[in-house]
Amino acid sequence: MAPSRRKGAKKAAAAAAVEACRQWKVGDHVLAKVKGFPAWPAMVSEPEKWGYSTDRKKVFVYFFGTNKSAVTAKTAAIGHHVKPTMP
Repeated sequence: MAPSRRKGAKKAAAAAAVEACRQWKVGDHVLAKVKGFPAWPAMVSEPEKWGYSTDRKKVFVYFFGTNKSAVTAKTAAIGHHVKPTMP
């Protein structure tokens, strides 16, 4: 007989992912996803600095290489552990 599935495993995994998303701080490097575009390296920034209002459910990011900024859902930002070096 095959082992049974653990009930609530998906809920626990989703809760862990949401908890990890809440830890973004200004200056963190992430891979951010915006609808219609692939995930792109970005840095978490302060929305007030760019003239946007704060939303605790979203994160404001500045994309590297494109000089664009966007407000994305916290779940659309993936941790990026490699920090680029500046010359």
